[in-house]
Amino acid sequence: KTWPAGATSALQDCFECTDWNMFREAATYGDSTDLEEYTLSVSSYISKCIDDVTVSKTIISRPNQKPWITAEVRTLLRTR
Repeated sequence: KTWPAGATSALQDCFECTDWNMFREAATYGDSTDLEEYTLSVSSYISKCIDDVTVSKTIISRPNQKPWITAEVRTLLRTR
C-alpha cells in the first residue's frame, strides 16, 4: 500500500468524525463490555479507513529478476 499526498489528513478527518461510543455500545451486553468484540470492531474500522485512503500497488517479481535491477536500471539497459 502506498500513502498518496493528503492521505494522512483524510485519515485524520475520518477519525475525527467517528462516533467512537458506537463501538462500545455495540460490544456492551447488560453491564459488561465484551473487550474482544470491542477491540476487533475498532481495529476493523481503523483498517477499513486505512484501506479507503491508501492505494494498493501490485509489484511483479520474476524468479530470474535480480534484486538490484530497478526500473531505472532496466530503462538504461534498454536504451543501451
